[in-house]
Amino acid sequence: SSGINAECPLRPGLGELDEGQKGLFDSHVTWGLEMEDDIDLVGWVATIIGPQRTPFEGKFYSLHLEVGKDYPEKSPKVRFRSRINVNFVNSSGVVDLKQIMPRPGWTKDSCLKDVFKAIYHGMQKAKNCGQQPPESAGYYF
Repeated sequence: SSGINAECPLRPGLGELDEGQKGLFDSHVTWGLEMEDDIDLVGWVATIIGPQRTPFEGKFYSLHLEVGKDYPEKSPKVRFRSRINVNFVNSSGVVDLKQIMPRPGWTKDSCLKDVFKAIYHGMQKAKNCGQQPPESAGYYF
């Protein structure tokens, strides 16, 4: 085996865009380009609907991803725009992928779908996340 993840293209592209718009996890996660005319496919946005039987249930969470020129060797930068209180997101909304990506973590064979799966599953397994900010708490800037 070559170790290449056939589900993940070398750059996020139209396949990932199409898949993201259709939704993952029974449509609990959707994603797409932030700007339609972003021909370099750098800026991405996502929406995650909080998993059932968690403090996040039924809430809509907005995220922003920046895919650099060194993708897929380096992971995208991921940031919650919606306020959330969970151990893998810092006080500025930045997601610590090292905490939630399954071993071996981000590799050059990883893709955006892997990031969203890790975040969603991290939300499902979140412990001691405390009181969640009300939806009126606004966004990170």
